[in-house]
Amino acid sequence: MSKRLILLLASGILWIVSAQAQTIVPGTPAYCTNRTDKLYCLLPNLFSEANPDPFTPITSAFASQLTQLPLASPASGIIYSFDPSTKLPVRSGQETYGPVLTDRGDTMGKHKLFLAFTYQHFSFDSIDGISLNSIPVVFNVCSITGQCAPIGTSDKISFKVNQLAAFGTFGLTNSIDISVAVPINNVSMNAAGVNCNPCNGPYDFTTNPPVQYDFQPAAAAQSKTGLGDIVARIKWQVLSRNRIKLALGSDFRAPSGDPLNFLGSGAAGIKPFAALSRGGRFSPHANVAFQWNGKSLLGSDVAGQSAKLPNDFFYSAGVDSSILPRLTVAADFLGDYISSQWRLHRIETNIPSLNASVPDVSVTKGNFNTAKGAFGLKLNVVKNLLLTGNILLRFDHNGLRSNAVPLGGISYTF
Repeated sequence: MSKRLILLLASGILWIVSAQAQTIVPGTPAYCTNRTDKLYCLLPNLFSEANPDPFTPITSAFASQLTQLPLASPASGIIYSFDPSTKLPVRSGQETYGPVLTDRGDTMGKHKLFLAFTYQHFSFDSIDGISLNSIPVVFNVCSITGQCAPIGTSDKISFKVNQLAAFGTFGLTNSIDISVAVPINNVSMNAAGVNCNPCNGPYDFTTNPPVQYDFQPAAAAQSKTGLGDIVARIKWQVLSRNRIKLALGSDFRAPSGDPLNFLGSGAAGIKPFAALSRGGRFSPHANVAFQWNGKSLLGSDVAGQSAKLPNDFFYSAGVDSSILPRLTVAADFLGDYISSQWRLHRIETNIPSLNASVPDVSVTKGNFNTAKGAFGLKLNVVKNLLLTGNILLRFDHNGLRSNAVPLGGISYTF
């Protein structure tokens, strides 16, 4: 998972430190001092001195994976073709309305316009198999003289995303479509410290008498709403033979969303893809794509510095079938291989004052696969109006994992 995400999770500790006879040095990283309104800085700003800073790597692990949230396909379920006898576009004989999160090899027809609106809700529950309700983080608390001692904490974080997206697709020719997707994201986060060990001193400082620290749990919450990353697409049907259709294309992501509020990636991206499908009442399809990402604040383990976001290789296969004249059901397997991603790992860290080891997390870069399943319906209500419903499920615990993701949408082809 993204290192930033890890930061957010670790920051979830949200412990306020008070001292008897001494003042704790403020632990807010310099980068976040004047950014108290940003989700990126919510957790670090709630901590006293932590040395070394464990939070930015955790936040990076969390946040960079937010750039991988799926959008619905901008492809129309109603397809038009050119009738040479009338020299007009006519609704083609497609027997299904296509998949929801993946694509097929058809294009929509010359000068046809497709508009759609979708809503998705993401509620994250774990990162790399570590529950967001209990994230162990060990860090040092320091006195004003610079003496430090470790404390083990258990932190809870809640992270949710509501996404409303608008899609538009226009048929330039019978074989070339252009599309744009404009997401509006609402991101809410709250965090709290739920346990610590030891929760009070004295610690092993060379003071006489030892300094006494009392740790009180604290919590914070913020919500941000704004424009996400806009995605433009070009799609070209390169093969149309009998029922077999093959299309090639590419997505271009603009960094229009605010990365410090986790509304966008903070980096440009390019995603070439291929979509192959076969028509009929039982219509199989398969997609492959590669996502290249640029540099972003969300890719670094150092607050305020930029680093390259992970690249992704996407692959999917599924089938959509017309079970009734106006109703299509779709099922897909979606996988992706993510390279050089920040990930969390459970470890044990020794605390001398306890003469024992306590749970902790480390952050390293690594590669991993994810596996998901999508199950959806498309209903042709009237004319070219479609209603869409879908549920996305995760089959593994790699990276940032969400509970079941519901999707609802409405679209019309003009």
